[in-house]
Amino acid sequence: MTIKPVCAAAVALVKHFEGLYLDAYLCPAGVPTIGYGHTGPDVRLGMAITEAQAEQLLAADLAEAAAVVDKYVRVPLPENPRGALASFVFNLGGGAFASSTLLRLLNLGDTAGAAEQFGRWTKARVGGKLVDLPGLVARRAAEEALFISGAWKPTPSPSPQPQAVIAPAGDDSDRIRRIQVIVGVKTDGHYGPLTKAAVVLWQAAHFLKADGVVGPVTAKAMGL
Repeated sequence: MTIKPVCAAAVALVKHFEGLYLDAYLCPAGVPTIGYGHTGPDVRLGMAITEAQAEQLLAADLAEAAAVVDKYVRVPLPENPRGALASFVFNLGGGAFASSTLLRLLNLGDTAGAAEQFGRWTKARVGGKLVDLPGLVARRAAEEALFISGAWKPTPSPSPQPQAVIAPAGDDSDRIRRIQVIVGVKTDGHYGPLTKAAVVLWQAAHFLKADGVVGPVTAKAMGL
């Protein structure tokens, strides 16, 4: 059975929040990842792919996510809401979607109530406590906007501010993007306040000195 591709706006959203990595790296859960957030038995550390291959992997991954959406949603679904839900499934997994209040409300015909549920999926457990992660807050807001209005706007990159750049000397934008993928924030290559806050939370969750600086100890723990 052929799965209808997701809309272009959803593809752009996923690309924006996942970032593109042509060399495999370990995600925060220790899973080898490559391309636009692709994982699986075909990914191993040390491998590299082309941008064209990353596009192919993303198309397959989003088709799989869309198939989950099509399986569980029992009401008519325009392409933009479908794309928003495919991004949600791509990020959180089909199990989370299948058991979600978001899906239940949507299938009851409460589209507005379902849209409000996106904002509930922004937390991660850090130091035994559930806290909002900036990257998830931004992604859920973008998905909700796409779900409701069919449009979303990328978070603008912050203007360079020397006092906000606290990554170790010698870090280039690609390394900063890898850090941003690991801690779950927008991959813009700028080590600004939101990235620092996410690094602090990541350090605390991994029982490291939570100072927001990716020094040798934190870098080793991140697999950099």
